[in-house]
Amino acid sequence: MTTTAVPGYGSKLSCSLDGATYTTVAQLRKILPQGSKQTMVDQTNILTAGNSMAPLAARFDSGEINLEGVLSPADGSQLELGTVHANLTLAWWKLLLSDGITVWTWRGFLSEFVPFSIDVAKAMGFTAKIRVQGALTGPAGAA
Repeated sequence: MTTTAVPGYGSKLSCSLDGATYTTVAQLRKILPQGSKQTMVDQTNILTAGNSMAPLAARFDSGEINLEGVLSPADGSQLELGTVHANLTLAWWKLLLSDGITVWTWRGFLSEFVPFSIDVAKAMGFTAKIRVQGALTGPAGAA
C-alpha cells in the first residue's frame, strides 16, 4: 500500500466567542496537540480472577494544543488571542485541515499566551496554548 501525504500548509485555526462567528488566526506556523490521556484507577480486589491488575478508565483529558505563529503586530485575529486569554474566555475552536474537508472542533481556554518573541535574525513570533475542555470532535466523532 502506498503512503498518501497531505501537507499541513493551508490548514486554518479559527476562534469564536459565540459558537457561530469564527475568526481565522492569521499566520500560524505550527498547531500541535499533546494528545488525549486517560486517568486509570485500579479496581483489583480479592475477587479479581487471576494474578493481574484490573485497571479501569475513569476519566479522559484532552490536554493542550500548542500554537506557534509569525507575528503581525496589528492583525486583529492575533490581538483577539490576547483578549480571549486576558478575559478567561471559554472559546469555541475549529481547525480546518489543508484537505479542505476535514474539520476538528472543541472548546477551550487560551491557557498561555506569549504575544511576541523577538530574534533580530528571524521573523517575530507569538506562541499560545489552548487547554481543551471535553473532547475534540472530528470526522469520526469525539476523540
